[in-house]
This record gives sequence, C-alpha cells and structure tokens, in this order.
Amino acid sequence: MHCPALTSSLAPGYTLWPFPCSGTSFWETGRTCTWAQGRACSPDCTWQLPQIFFYVLTPPADWVHPRASLSERASAGTATVLLGNSTGEPKFLGSGFIYGWPDNGTSIDTSIPDYLVTGIKFNACRAGGAQIPAKGWATGGYEGYLGRFQSTLSNYRTTRKYGGEFILLPHDLWGADGGQGSTSPYPGDNGNWTNMENFWNLTIKDLKANDMLDGLVVDLWNEPDLDIFWGRSWAQYVEYYVRATKLVRAQLPGTLISGPSMANAPALSDTNWQTWMSSVSGNNTAPDHYSWHQIGSWQGQPDTTVPIFNTLRLSYGLPEMPIEVNEYAWPTEQNPANAVYYLAQFERHNIRALRANWGSGSALHDYMANLVYKHANGTYYPNGEWQLYKYYAAMTGTRVATKASSDLLFDVFATVSNKSRAKVIAGTRTVQAAYDIKVSGLSSLALPTEGSVDVRSYRFDWAGPEGEINAPVDLGWSKYTYSDDTLIINVNPPTNSTAFAYEFGKACVPRMRA
Repeated sequence: MHCPALTSSLAPGYTLWPFPCSGTSFWETGRTCTWAQGRACSPDCTWQLPQIFFYVLTPPADWVHPRASLSERASAGTATVLLGNSTGEPKFLGSGFIYGWPDNGTSIDTSIPDYLVTGIKFNACRAGGAQIPAKGWATGGYEGYLGRFQSTLSNYRTTRKYGGEFILLPHDLWGADGGQGSTSPYPGDNGNWTNMENFWNLTIKDLKANDMLDGLVVDLWNEPDLDIFWGRSWAQYVEYYVRATKLVRAQLPGTLISGPSMANAPALSDTNWQTWMSSVSGNNTAPDHYSWHQIGSWQGQPDTTVPIFNTLRLSYGLPEMPIEVNEYAWPTEQNPANAVYYLAQFERHNIRALRANWGSGSALHDYMANLVYKHANGTYYPNGEWQLYKYYAAMTGTRVATKASSDLLFDVFATVSNKSRAKVIAGTRTVQAAYDIKVSGLSSLALPTEGSVDVRSYRFDWAGPEGEINAPVDLGWSKYTYSDDTLIINVNPPTNSTAFAYEFGKACVPRMRA
C-alpha cells in the first residue's frame, strides 16, 4: 500500500524535510530551510492531524560534508547485518542484573518506579544478601544467616513481581562475599562437611517455607577461582561443588542449578576449567546452566569464549545445556556503546546475561546495577545506558543474523518487524573509531535491490551513571542510496561510550498537500 500522490509548490532546489531546522544536523549537512504546515502520512497510509514540515534547501553538488567525507573517515572495520536470515524471537537476554534492588525487610520493594523496570523488560536478578551488617552463616551463625536470608527474600519477591528469574547466591548467605578473611570457615575444611550440610539443609528448608522455588536458579558458588570468594584449594572447591549438587538435587529435584560461575571465561589452557569439567563429568553433576563471567576485554567475548567452551565441553563428554553469563561488563564498560557490544554478543549466542554490579554496601542494593540513580528527594531517574536498554527492549519482531567487525571492537544487534521494518543498534567496545555497518538483504523488507531508503537515526549519549538522560537524541531522517541489495551505514561516534540506532524499511514518506 502506498500514500496517495501529492503535489506541492516548492521553490526550485527545495525538498520536504520532516524535522525542525535547528541544531548541528543542518550545519553538518549544509542545508537551510523554512517551515510550512502540511499533513502527516501514517504507517497505514491514512491522513492524520496537521503537522509542521520544513522546506529544505539542499546544498550544491560540489559541497563537501565537513565531517563525513569518505576520504577523511577511514573505517576501522565493518559489522554485518543479514536481514533475510532470521535467528528467532527476541528474548531480551541481556536485561538482567546482579543485586540492584533496595531491601525492604522480607517484602517486595517499590522504591524504584515500575516504568524503570518494565521499560527495559527486566527478566533476571542474582542476589544473596551480601555486604549488609549481618555476616552470614560462617562467622555469624544462624543470626548472621537470617539477616542475609531476609535480604534475599525481599530481592526474590521484588524480582518475581516483574516475572524475572531469581538466581540465588549461597556463597553470600554463607558469608564469603569478599571481606571475610582467610580464617573464615569454608565448606569442607579439614575434611568435615557437616557444617556445609547443615547450612544447605537450613537454606533449602527456608526456600520451601517461603515459597521461593518458582523461578529459582541455584548458583552453587560465585567466582570460586578468586581467593576472595574461595580461600581454599581448587580440589576442595570441586568436591564441594559435587557434594552440593547432589544435595540440592536430592531435596529440590525441580530446581535448576548453574555453575561454575568462574570469574575467568573458558580458556583451553585453564586447569581450573579442565579439573571442574573432568569432575562433574565423572560424577554426573553437570549443571542445568553452564555459567561464567564475561568482564573486561582481557576475558574476550562470547564470539571467542563460546567456541572454546564447547571444545572443552565435548572433550569431557558433557551435555549441551544453556549458557549463562551471570555477570558482564567492567565499570568502564557500563555505558551505551559497550552495552550494545555485549547485548549483540549475547543475542548472537543465545546467552542469558546479567549486568555486573560494582556498588558497595547500600549502593550494591540499589540503582538496578547502575542503570538508574536518584535525586536528593529520593526520586529515581534513568541514565543514558538505561535509554539504550529501553530501545533494546522495543526491538520486537524477529532477530536477524549479525557479525561483529573483524577486530572484535564493534558490534550490532538487529531485528525486523512485520517483514518490512528493520531496527539496528551499534556500539564499540571502549574505542572511539569510525566503523561501517553492511546491511544485506534489503529485498527481504519488500524494497528493491537498489535505489534509496530513508533511515532514521538516534544517538545514545552518556553522562556517567549519575547523569540524568531522559531520551536518546533523535537525529532525524537521512536518505541513503544503495545497490546490490546492500546498504552501507557509516558510524562515527563522538566518544567511546556513544551508541547509535537506525530504523529503515518499506514505509510511507511524508509529503506536502498541494
């Protein structure tokens, strides 16, 4: 269907432009303009209310764009979008976080407004009462455990209010949250597992008594390859893992288990990964979700770590199970650009992932892992990264195949809705450099294989975790020419934290009524 043909009496050299003549966009493109009143054409090609449009004087043919001439912007690489290659329904796999909820006794907390939670399609939280006055089971006994369990219960109930899965952190209930010291007890000390069994029996009893089994995943121990969380030998950890798996499965047969949740992503030479896989394979204690952390460029990215993991898994005869990255992003990687990078990787490999939380004490139990902040009066507001997650949450329809740039520093995620409209988000991994997006298969959007297409662009700025940003910057529409069923979009971020979104496809184009 198309809009009825319209005529206009535009002066020579002028064309219609659908957004105001202000800001830097017109300086950058060399356009000048004046305004007039017209009518908007809606997506179903029916006339809508009167709307202001703008007559735009296009620049002369020899005018040179001051920033984007190809000779001046050498591309560092190209990411790829294959519009005709569907990869399934979007599930917003990266919209979870560790901790991030305020505690409210044992009740649901409502401090953070619903729109800030539902707006990103939140789907998972991971917590266990860390960094509160109660010290946990190991050094605080039952009272130390109880305070942490109550915090956990509040976080669980808040998570379930929004339909999210809750990943339990028993190491925090135990009291091994990084500040316990080397003399603090660990499961299996001196070959005695009674204390560990008592702890688990109590935890399971309380999980059942408080109806916490729905949507529950038990993450047996966090980052056991770091001394601050497991201050004993690796052999003692592996024995703990096997014993805990058997105990939990015996008493909670329908509850999912994740592990090993190592800080270090899989590597072929990592003896911890090798020993763990050998042990769980031999004892039939493979988890329901394989898990690890993907934090910092030094740990690679799923494009490299997933193939390595599968090589290891197959060599030890372990079954294929879902992969979960239950912490991702170093503090300097928590911004719109890096968010796109991580989200693109997780969507490509079908990995459910949760943002790392770098807060301490009360800040750990707040701010949705640095997606929101609050004014002095307690009113919460979104930052620039939240705006990116909100846009990501609106990318409905069908996922399509993508590929990162060859240097693995630029990535894209893309969806197609109604087989006619595409959305693409793009971001770098902590670099400020120009890249290209190669979009193939425009004919799958019912577009011709060559010609021109109007692309709407948005920019996602970053003012730090406490910087309030209430919307992305709408950069308006630009006309792109393309050929061979392939469109090239140039991306030139002003900072290493800036992300972009692009929308295009077969749709009505606003025109002026005569």
